[in-house]
Amino acid sequence: MSHVAGYFVLLTEDRYYSFVSRSSEKFGQPVPEFPHSRNIPLVCFILDKKGTITHVGLGKRGVVAGTDLRRLNVDDIVHLENPVSAREIANATPGTVRHHLINKIERGGLIPEKSFEEFLSVLLERASELTPMLEKFARDRRLRIEQLPERAKKSLAQQKEAILTAINIAGIDKSEIQGWDYTEAKGPGSFLDGIEKVRLREDSMVINDLFNVPGYELMRTSQFSSTVFENDKSRLTVLLANRLPLEELLGTDLIYYNEDFKCFIMVQYKVMEKAGERFLFRVPNAQLTEEIERMDSIIASINSIANSSHIHDFRISSNPFFIKICRRIEFDPDNVGLSSGMYMPLEYLKLLQVDDSIKGEKGGMAISYENVGRYFDNDAFKTIVEGGWIGTYIQQSAVLEEIIRMTLENGRTAVYAIKQNIAQNKRLDQK
Repeated sequence: MSHVAGYFVLLTEDRYYSFVSRSSEKFGQPVPEFPHSRNIPLVCFILDKKGTITHVGLGKRGVVAGTDLRRLNVDDIVHLENPVSAREIANATPGTVRHHLINKIERGGLIPEKSFEEFLSVLLERASELTPMLEKFARDRRLRIEQLPERAKKSLAQQKEAILTAINIAGIDKSEIQGWDYTEAKGPGSFLDGIEKVRLREDSMVINDLFNVPGYELMRTSQFSSTVFENDKSRLTVLLANRLPLEELLGTDLIYYNEDFKCFIMVQYKVMEKAGERFLFRVPNAQLTEEIERMDSIIASINSIANSSHIHDFRISSNPFFIKICRRIEFDPDNVGLSSGMYMPLEYLKLLQVDDSIKGEKGGMAISYENVGRYFDNDAFKTIVEGGWIGTYIQQSAVLEEIIRMTLENGRTAVYAIKQNIAQNKRLDQK
């Protein structure tokens, strides 16, 4: 799992007074440069001049703020009704981390993972009002997730990656999915089931809102969970359907519907293996060959359906199938960074599989970063999908139900994400 860390924020008396008087839920502060990924949670403890924790928030490493300085942005700030002494908390931790914690309290700065976990364990015992916010970063949760079977972790990692891809394309804040957990009594069902975010509506209400979306009838009768993500511009409804336990699932497909352009894109994930210092995806691959045959059958069934004359129906390519080849995705529920990898249109992958450019010295065929030639990275893929430049024509989109059925019947998870334009919907409602 990722290294969730803490940070002691020390403010001058004037700066602290300014912060408190604004009663803001966010603020920024120049601090000494520190290493921490923006994709991983950073719990910030804000101290007054006496070393008392009066506020707690979630921080992110911001832009450079001067020589050897970095801006620390803190939001979701909670004011403690009963402030606690940071030193008293540190004194109650094991001797192996106590001295280090006291030094950090006096100087301020980043708290490493082990010291942070020990500090947090004591803090939650003495400041129960912080439990809803900080329990998800406690040691017990980390240990609970680490004990999951490897095949379950593999399925959860793929589901998380597909959901993150959809969130990234829709422009939703990726931190929405942090805090995943499960209860040992019930066990993990799917990645959506464990997201801390409170669902806006019940599953049945969500699916009833989608009766105009292709695939509605099949999803309505399938075993699925759902969540709605939203900002001021977009609403993303995510339905996650599977019919097998996590350990038995064979993979995940992302089926992304861009309602603005009424087009579908489907992404399958394939994992590279390490060979020396390189990462390779070896071909031919029996499972991929079988999946390509099913994709080809879908494409053959819709090729005769032409696009309309509407400008929203223009596509650079109407083939909805893409393969993302990437390194092994580890299940790290607190890290909201997308895996780096190579998105390739199905037709390009088919050409690449038989091209001499991927042939090794001993005659074996394998795709790598060095020989792939060209591909879309996460940013480029987001751009072409978000703009409706690729994907099915409007009339072709009616085949989505068959794609979902194909996915489920072959033991995979279907992550069905529907992106809607909130501003456009509001304008239509006003007419």
